[in-house]
Amino acid sequence: MLARIAGTVLLATIVFVVVSLLASFGVLWWTGSVVISAPIGGVCGLAAAFAVEASKSTIGRARERPCERLSDGNERSTDGPERQGK
Repeated sequence: MLARIAGTVLLATIVFVVVSLLASFGVLWWTGSVVISAPIGGVCGLAAAFAVEASKSTIGRARERPCERLSDGNERSTDGPERQGK
């Protein structure tokens, strides 16, 4: 459990740093202003880290629970009488 949490924090941190730097340098190259590029890079990095964390936790929850199809009782069974005679 601790390794999973540490891995998640490490991945989110790496994504934050990489996206922040790329966005900051891109905006800096485009505008030439450090004052504008730093906050935009920070916001983009936070958004990317949040998106990666959300998708990772969603995938983790999907793996924990098996996908079971709930029947409402109105559907025919695949082993119905018409299949048993064949």
